[in-house]
Amino acid sequence: MHLSPPLRHWHPARDTRRLIAELVHSPSELLVLIGVWLTAAPLIFSHNAAQHTYAGWSDVISGLGLVVLAYLRVMTPAGTTWMMLLTAAVGAWVIAAPFVRGYSDVPSTTWNDILVGTAVIGLSSASWLLGRRRG
Repeated sequence: MHLSPPLRHWHPARDTRRLIAELVHSPSELLVLIGVWLTAAPLIFSHNAAQHTYAGWSDVISGLGLVVLAYLRVMTPAGTTWMMLLTAAVGAWVIAAPFVRGYSDVPSTTWNDILVGTAVIGLSSASWLLGRRRG
């Protein structure tokens, strides 16, 4: 039994467009998962150790914003490349938040925010570039 399509049906232009269309979704789908993680992070890490009373709210609000923006990008990719610029800005805020909000003395939370923010900026840039290439 032959499961893969024969090579004679492969068309580089059509298959490349389909691959790019699928790749545009991938970074946004990962951003949804990162947003869920960021929303749950205050429950996992010790935001309570911070001196600021509501230190974890920054991560919760940023995570929910990422979920909404990335989900909208997944559902309607056409004409929404500008949303990836907003998600990159959210990523920059997540990196800066421990220092601005006063919980940079909690290493686990600070490193989580730095790594998550860096991933958000990277995935947002990839999605934006793939979306521009798609046209």
